[in-house]
Amino acid sequence: MSELTFQRWEREFRSEAKADKLAVLRNHLRGLDLRAKPELILEGTIRVVQACSAYIKIDGGSYGPFLAMQTYDPVQSPNATYAFTFSLCGKAFARVLVARELRGLDLADLYDHPFEEYKICGFDHFWIMRADRTHLKRRELVKLERQVTDDLRYDYSEKELGFWFDDSHTEGALFVDVQDLRDYEDE
Repeated sequence: MSELTFQRWEREFRSEAKADKLAVLRNHLRGLDLRAKPELILEGTIRVVQACSAYIKIDGGSYGPFLAMQTYDPVQSPNATYAFTFSLCGKAFARVLVARELRGLDLADLYDHPFEEYKICGFDHFWIMRADRTHLKRRELVKLERQVTDDLRYDYSEKELGFWFDDSHTEGALFVDVQDLRDYEDE
């Protein structure tokens, strides 16, 4: 498959969202019990997918397969196993689809990514759920906790970043709260 350009992906994503009147994104927010306008997850998703694509390119990879996975309707996504939904510090939300190995998603890089349009840096928490909306199994929860921990600890020490997992916060999903501990060290 030839590499998709980000601009083409964005046009297609926006077009499908408009044709659907944002129903897929609205339902996704409801499934997480989030009362937010679906436009916030539309715009946030585009910004986060753009950031992920940039990090893949910086690392010398091809972001075409990652973009191909980012379909408007997760059911249509080839190879997508999980949907990560990020809270961009309450300013927006973003949904990123990933395969079982979580390739293309660098949580540590995203945590420090500047989102100038929102005047924030990174995210404060996120949910992980299966793209097909079935509930996560116990062994998946354990594996996901390990993968998230390995990703974040690669760049951040325990003194810099704290994070907590909660599989009872949202039914069928894993909730991850992330907190910058450097702010508390300065007080």
